[in-house]
Amino acid sequence: MTDILMQLITDYGLIVLSASIVLACLAVPLPSSVLLVLSGAFVGSGDLDLIAVLVVAFLSAAIGDQLAYFLGARGGDALEARLSHSQKYSKSIRRAKAFSAKWGGIGVFLSRWLVAPVGPWINYASGIGDYSWRGFTFWALLGEIIWVGGYLSLGLLFSANAEAIAALLADISWFLLGALGMFILGKKLLKNARKAVKNKS
Repeated sequence: MTDILMQLITDYGLIVLSASIVLACLAVPLPSSVLLVLSGAFVGSGDLDLIAVLVVAFLSAAIGDQLAYFLGARGGDALEARLSHSQKYSKSIRRAKAFSAKWGGIGVFLSRWLVAPVGPWINYASGIGDYSWRGFTFWALLGEIIWVGGYLSLGLLFSANAEAIAALLADISWFLLGALGMFILGKKLLKNARKAVKNKS
C-alpha cells in the first residue's frame, strides 16, 4: 500500500496530498496522515518543497473540515439519519457526539491530531449539533497546525522509516480512541449502577 502511495506522490505530488486530505476530512477512508509523513520524507530528499507542502496540506485540511461541518449543519437530522443506517457509521457518529459533548472545543482540537480517526465524525457532529462555527473553526485550525507541522516534521526527521512511523501513529490514535471510549462507557455504567443502588434503597 505504501509503495502505491509513494508512487502517487512521485507522479502527482501535491494534487494527491490535497485531494486525500480533503476527502479524509469528509470521512472517506484515505491514509492522509501516512501521505503527510511520506510527503515530509520527500521534502527531506528534495523532491518536494517544504513551504508548498505546508500551505497545501494546511489549506486542504481547513477546507475539508469546513465542508464536513457545513454538510452537518445543513443536513442536520437528515444526514444523521442517513449515516445511522450503516452500523459502522452509526457507531462512529455516536462516538463523535459523545466525545464532542464531553470535550467541546478541546475535543475538536484533539481530534485533529491526537485521536485523528474520530476527526471527520467530529466535523459532522459539530455541524449537526449546532456547535459554534467560530469556535469550531478556531479549534480545528489550531489542531491542523499541530497535525500538519508534527506529521511533516516526523517525515523529515525519520525519512528512512517514514512508513513505520506513520503506521505507529495510526495505531496510537486508535488505542487512545478505544481507551477514551472505554472510559466514557465505564463512567456511564458506574453512574447507572449508583442510580440503581439509590433507587433500591
